[in-house]
Amino acid sequence: MTNPIPPPPQPTAVSAFLRGLDRRARLLALVQSGDATAAQRALDAAARVFATEAGQWPIAQWPRQYWRLLLSTPSMRHTGSAAGPLPGIARLPPQVRAALLLHLVAALGEADAAAALGIDVDAYQLRIRDALPRDALGQPDLDVWRAWRAAAQRALDAMPEAADDAPVPPQPPVTQADEAGDAARHRRRMRWLWLGVALCAVALVASFFLHPRGRELLDSWRNHVQVEPLPPAAAPKARFDPADPALHPDRALLAEPGTLQLALQLPLLAWLATEAADALPAPPLAPAFADTASAVPAEPTPAASLSERMRAWDQLSPLQRARQRGALAEWQALPTEEQALLRRLAARFAALPSTEQQALRERYAALSFDAHRGWHLGPRLGRDWPRIGALFAYVEPGEREALLRLLRAASAEELDTLARLAQITPPEARAALRRELLAQLPAQRTAWLQARLQQ
Repeated sequence: MTNPIPPPPQPTAVSAFLRGLDRRARLLALVQSGDATAAQRALDAAARVFATEAGQWPIAQWPRQYWRLLLSTPSMRHTGSAAGPLPGIARLPPQVRAALLLHLVAALGEADAAAALGIDVDAYQLRIRDALPRDALGQPDLDVWRAWRAAAQRALDAMPEAADDAPVPPQPPVTQADEAGDAARHRRRMRWLWLGVALCAVALVASFFLHPRGRELLDSWRNHVQVEPLPPAAAPKARFDPADPALHPDRALLAEPGTLQLALQLPLLAWLATEAADALPAPPLAPAFADTASAVPAEPTPAASLSERMRAWDQLSPLQRARQRGALAEWQALPTEEQALLRRLAARFAALPSTEQQALRERYAALSFDAHRGWHLGPRLGRDWPRIGALFAYVEPGEREALLRLLRAASAEELDTLARLAQITPPEARAALRRELLAQLPAQRTAWLQARLQQ
């Protein structure tokens, strides 16, 4: 035996449901079809089919199923008429127009509206976005959206109420399975009677919330916001002053002009320390340089003087400022003992006559470009750079700091081995050699270099 087909709900429940959304359905059908006659035919057809099939669905699904049936009629797929009650919406393509009307007129949520159109929620949201024109920034124009919402509400308020004597859609005959006995039939009738009463009550509640006044009361209750005045604002602890020297991004660099001048002379001083120290006057016997910070007297840094330097700094080109920042970074990367040595050499170099200073500068300027680059690393690495430069001249940015630390900590024997490896390692193998070198522990580095040299 097959399960009996459930009979449709009572005509009163269906009639109450259809009457509750009558004005919304008439407005949506009129705007969607663009013709009053076609809209009425679509409404009649949808009502007849809905009354026949309503028993298949839970009452919670009635709204989405009714709008699905109404929008599936052929007249709902035609181009709208701009002469209707909502001309701006009527100009949209049929599919986009239907999605917009389900929200503004039928008052469906996104899930029910998407189900009524037979699409998923994402596709439904995309149709809503496509319906709106774009503002100057390319975003959906919310002013147009508010205007459409207000126009839809005005059109609903202007729609006449449904006639009280509107005919109830015809009901199909009830199909029952074979029943045994009057008692079973009586129980079934009572069960459907109580179901009809429950459906009427639900339909009454649903019609209240579908009515604009009911939705207005619900929204007012749900969106109630408690308003309280804020306490008076406290006075700000400080205000931004663009002329405040403490806020300058290069204040630390400009606060020590003596260190910056040393940094700009770093390659020359490193060359002097290694190649021309004998051309400089001997340092005084007094322990004047025991405090390395006093080897090159720092310029006074009162607020006015610092402000002047900042103004002069801001007038430099971006390339000039970048060059000086790079020079200071090279100086700060030197070991402390090399910084102290170069400070003493700077004082001795400054004690020379200007002609001798110029002669030494010309000797340094005559060096090759590669030699100049090596002296930027300080006196120790600058001296060995011509021998090892081929191996370390072009490295990945992420390896530079690690390689500099390794070379500064390398012994003389390790530097000699690196110089020999630089001569015999082909260019295409140098990157792999550097990676393997960085991977070695300091205690094993000398043995690894010797083994690599023997390969």
